[in-house]
This record gives sequence, structure tokens and C-alpha cells, in this order.
Amino acid sequence: MGVGLSTDQLKFAEELKKVFEREANSGRDPFRRAREESVPDDVLHRYLSGRRLPSKNNLDRVLELVLLDSEERRYLHDLRNVVAHHYREAKGAAPVEGPSRQREPSYIPKFGQPDPIGIGSPAELQEALNAVHVWGGEPSLRTLESRSHGVLRRSTVSDMLKGKAVVPDYDRYIAFLRACGIDSLDAWVYTWRRLVALKNSAQVADRMGGMASL
Repeated sequence: MGVGLSTDQLKFAEELKKVFEREANSGRDPFRRAREESVPDDVLHRYLSGRRLPSKNNLDRVLELVLLDSEERRYLHDLRNVVAHHYREAKGAAPVEGPSRQREPSYIPKFGQPDPIGIGSPAELQEALNAVHVWGGEPSLRTLESRSHGVLRRSTVSDMLKGKAVVPDYDRYIAFLRACGIDSLDAWVYTWRRLVALKNSAQVADRMGGMASL
């Protein structure tokens, strides 16, 4: 990743690179999205190689190019803050982007945001996703497809909202929430995991019941 980089700097760059590699391996192209969002290739590669540390706002901007939950987002920000602190102590020993205007953290929920806590079935989750769609201004299927950078398809969204009530694929679920403006994902991720666990335990119970009847 370079010569003379601190352990913390290497750690931050490696973790950020892992997120982008995971995105690319999932069939999405974060580098294409970066170009679409006017993030220069050379700047992004400096971040991923550890040769440059992004400001807080620019890290948020880069993280919008990939799918990750708020826990991962906070982890990367914490790593970035450790490196920035060491840079300040060393008085500019490595290239760091200058301070930028602070904005409200992206994980603070917006007023009136639907609450998934208490959802106990795929049907209730589907109702909640419809509420999210309404809360987000009822964006069109085409708009949702565009906002998700190709993760969502119009037919997928239609099935998610109006089709058979099932627990949706995780990546599409998160992409839909983000495309509708949900900016606090922890409770939604927890709900998804709980419903999948319930589904899996029910399937195991069915199998065990079938074995007992043999």
C-alpha cells in the first residue's frame, strides 16, 4: 500500500478496500458509480491505497457508493478519526484532506421515519416497506432503480411491495431502504436477521417433524 504508512493508516485503507472489493465481488461496480458521482478515479485509489485520508464528509460521500450498514459506517469513521488524530499530533506528517463543513451524521433518523421494531412476520415487513415507500414520497419504480445504481429492478421492487410476502434478499432490502431515504439502518438490519432466523428455525422444525414421522 505504500512506504512509511502508519499501522492505523494501513488498517483504515485495508478496511475501506475490503468494502469496495466486497461490492465488486457482488456484481456491482463501485468504481463506475464513483465516476457517475464525480469522484475522480485517482482520488478514490489514493483513499484505498492509504496515500490520502479523506475528510469526514468525503468519506461519507465515498461510502454512499457501496452497501453497508450504519455499524460498518461508524467503524470506518472511527478508524479514520484515529488516523486523523495521529496526523494532527505529527503536524502534517502525511497528506490529509483539510477540514470541511460538518453536517448532521447520516445515522440520525429523520422525523416520522417508520419504525420496524415489533415486526414479527414477512407480511408485517411487507406492510412496513410499503410505509417506507409512502414516507419516502412514493418514488417511482424507475427512480428507485436509478437511486440503487442497478441493485434494484422495477420488477423486484414491485414484488417486494405487492407480491408474495417473503423476507427479501438482504442487498435489495438495504438498497430499497436507502433509495427511499431511510438513513438509520440498525433496527431494519436487526429485523431482517430476526425474521430470517425465525424462518430457518421453522424449516428445521418442519424437517425434524418429518423425520419423527418416519
